[in-house]
Amino acid sequence: MGHPAVTSARDRRGRARDRASAPGPLLGGTTRLQLFGEVLVVGAAVAVLSLPLVTAVPAVAAGVLHLRRHLSGEPDSLRDLLAGVGPAVRDLWPVGLALPVVLLGLGYSVWISGTGALPGGTVVGVVSALVALVAVVVALRTAGTWAPGRGAAGSVRAASRRAGDDLGGSGLLVAALAVSAVLVWMLLPLLLVVGGLLAMAVLAVEHRWAVDGGGHR
Repeated sequence: MGHPAVTSARDRRGRARDRASAPGPLLGGTTRLQLFGEVLVVGAAVAVLSLPLVTAVPAVAAGVLHLRRHLSGEPDSLRDLLAGVGPAVRDLWPVGLALPVVLLGLGYSVWISGTGALPGGTVVGVVSALVALVAVVVALRTAGTWAPGRGAAGSVRAASRRAGDDLGGSGLLVAALAVSAVLVWMLLPLLLVVGGLLAMAVLAVEHRWAVDGGGHR
């Protein structure tokens, strides 16, 4: 017999898979077509709201919150989505401000390492790229752990812990980032969609974390 905690986690995963594969409505009574429509709406909203760059993380957080409400059967109109942006900006503005600065500095390191001007430039470039990837994953998980009224410090601490404890989920976010990058590379207008796809990926990873009992670790 397996350990009770392991068996319980397997049971939760099994029930979640059964619900996901069952025909008919999804969580909250929504359908796959309705969920796809909400993802498109969130994608367009995130793209527009992220134009100042420093609002990108709060915009994704508001998108995740909107999709979570949609799947929970709560009010999920466009007005509700936009109403969630203000609290997200107020709570997560330090993250939104820090991420572009960090990525800009790391991007410069990657660029200068490719010029051959730095000794060991290849190592510097690889390390800088990996750190940038980790920073983006933590930012996405911060968007997923955020709730209205929860400050940046608490959200980042929780996100950092989950990013390390749930490497599988973090890997899924890396895959989502890669798919999003390929989509935009193939067709630039898909930039209006990837925000919704990333928000949905963040929500799925957070649900996976909860189903696996992460909230009780």
